[in-house]
Amino acid sequence: MRMMFQHLYEIKYNRLFIDHINQSNKYEFLDTLGIGSFGVAYLLQHKLTNEKYVLKRLRAKHKNKASTKNNFKQEIAFLQKEMHPNLPTIKEEGFVKGLPFYMMDFIEGQTFEHLIFNKGQTFSVHESLTLVKQLFEIVLTIHDHGIVHRDLRIPNILLHHNKLYVIDFGLACYMKESINIDTIKNPKKVENYISDLYYIGHFLLYLLYSNYTPHDKKERCWQEELQLPLYVQHYIERLLLIQQAFPDTRTAYEALPL
Repeated sequence: MRMMFQHLYEIKYNRLFIDHINQSNKYEFLDTLGIGSFGVAYLLQHKLTNEKYVLKRLRAKHKNKASTKNNFKQEIAFLQKEMHPNLPTIKEEGFVKGLPFYMMDFIEGQTFEHLIFNKGQTFSVHESLTLVKQLFEIVLTIHDHGIVHRDLRIPNILLHHNKLYVIDFGLACYMKESINIDTIKNPKKVENYISDLYYIGHFLLYLLYSNYTPHDKKERCWQEELQLPLYVQHYIERLLLIQQAFPDTRTAYEALPL
């Protein structure tokens, strides 16, 4: 019963937001880009310039949850810092019937999830490391602002004209410096640079696996399957905390085996 109520509640706010967009003098609704655990994203187009934008709103089920609303507000604050040109830029923010939203530039390009799994694009070792170098340069800037992204997955990293872009700061948080690495149980969630390095390690593995063809049905560890140069393997193992962790993001960037 509760699930049905939440579904109907979401449909109601979906209509409210689409009506809000179409009734404005500036924009028209084009499509729903995605629905996540905490937010919904719509594609808009400016009526005069034809430029595209993304409107992201909080999901209706979180309307009365103070912690989730605060996280959404923090996400807006992070993007308003305009830390790097390859991150979304906030254009507007507001509320519709008490539900917060913000609007940002639409970033052209395709996610690495789409490139690898839908288009079948492959990346060599050198290409993969070069792309990771670009990602590091964005992440270093984010970390210099004391922020950790914590969601550097392939659906949140885009490629356009050989340039990388990072989206979705929904799980981002301020960085905690005093964390004992040896006590970390879930590197993805930790409020520390380790989280982003861990995700970068997985991002690199996705790129490298794009070129891998299995020769038998038996599943083996990635070290055996990919047969990478040892210096690349050891580098990834440090990102994934299999070997000694890098002491900070810049050290990991400078150690990139390119």
